[in-house]
Formats: sequence, structure tokens, C-alpha cells
Amino acid sequence: MNTLENTSALVKPSVNESAKHQNPPASDDQLWTTEQVGKYLHVSLKTVFNLRKKGLPYVQLGGAVRFLPQEIKDYLVTNRGLSAHRLRQVVRKGTIA
Repeated sequence: MNTLENTSALVKPSVNESAKHQNPPASDDQLWTTEQVGKYLHVSLKTVFNLRKKGLPYVQLGGAVRFLPQEIKDYLVTNRGLSAHRLRQVVRKGTIA
């Protein structure tokens, strides 16, 4: 047997690689990671970090950042705004269609 094959079998995938294969938890009683929130929202990790700065609710457990699924869903409902393009259309027409 080749020693390279033996050592590669012992090497664990990095945290980023294993997080890529995670899906958002099915139940709302579990905490989501940043990667899972990004997948749920269909945005990049950078966007999740920026949303946190703008008020996306999160819980910090030591150095780990986690999200409550129901708070993410509530945030989406309460902070849903018109895009700049859609806002210009509304102003021109005078109504929301």
C-alpha cells in the first residue's frame, strides 16, 4: 500500500469544505451557522456578514456565531423593502402595483 493513500484517508476535510455540504436544519429548534443562513437566503457569506452589521439577529456563543431560524424569518418579513429600481417605478407611477 502507498503511504500517500493511507495519510489522505486520515486527513479530515476542512471546516469550510464540510460546511458546504450542510443544509439548513429542517426544524426551527436548531441553531443555524453562517453558511446555513447563506444557503437559506441564497447569498454569499460576505452578504450574511453585512446583513449582521445591518441588524440581522444572531447569537454569539463564545467565538461561534449562530442564528435562530425563526428570527431570520421574522427579520425577512419586517425588513422587506422595495429595491431602488422598484422604488423609482412606484414614484413615477404614483402607486404600488
